[in-house]
Amino acid sequence: MPHQDIHLRGTVRDLFAHRFTLETDQGLLLADLTPEGQGLISLACGDSIAIAGERKPSEIKVRQLTRGETTIEIAPKPKPEPKPGKHDGPEAQADPARAVDAVRQAGFEPDGAPRRKPKHFEIDAAKDGRRFEMHVTFAGEVRHAKPLLGVD
Repeated sequence: MPHQDIHLRGTVRDLFAHRFTLETDQGLLLADLTPEGQGLISLACGDSIAIAGERKPSEIKVRQLTRGETTIEIAPKPKPEPKPGKHDGPEAQADPARAVDAVRQAGFEPDGAPRRKPKHFEIDAAKDGRRFEMHVTFAGEVRHAKPLLGVD
């Protein structure tokens, strides 16, 4: 189910910390107020409310809640910055020529163009009359020389 914006009215039926069930004309739905939203308003079973938010497969992420004359807005949490990983920095610079040079420095003769994969290049190469599929990191390190069987 694609995520969609939704506006509903109903009655709070059950409370589970910052989540609650809302009885609507569409049936009983689970809504997530978030801990931040829970700190802005105190709900009770039987409250008549209106909510707006994003419908997800398992629940509704509430962005606005109105009870009587009181309306609260719940700002979505910002997405965290991606953590630096092994594929950041110089390794993220995928240079096919660097990969070919690494294969040659390892004593293999490249045969064909490098094929880029998400984390490495694959290069067909030969050494001592045998053929291999070479896996070379974006940093130019040969990680694996896989023999190609049945290929002469």
